[in-house]
Amino acid sequence: MAVARDAATHAGTLYRKAFALLRVPARKIHAEAEHLHEVEEAGESGETVLIAFMGIILFLLPILILMGGLAFAAYYLAR
Repeated sequence: MAVARDAATHAGTLYRKAFALLRVPARKIHAEAEHLHEVEEAGESGETVLIAFMGIILFLLPILILMGGLAFAAYYLAR
């Protein structure tokens, strides 16, 4: 029983280290997104309008791609 517990503990340690390495780039992206949001909220930059429009575009683009894909799939299935 102790062998299984030790193996599980060891595996948990390995997974924790691996996921910590994978989280570093995600945290950097998240920090940059928070910084851009703060700049947009304060309106202290000339690029505030660009930041707002890019946020809207990046929010709507996946939705439009999904809807287009579903429309094309329905068209080809209905033929």
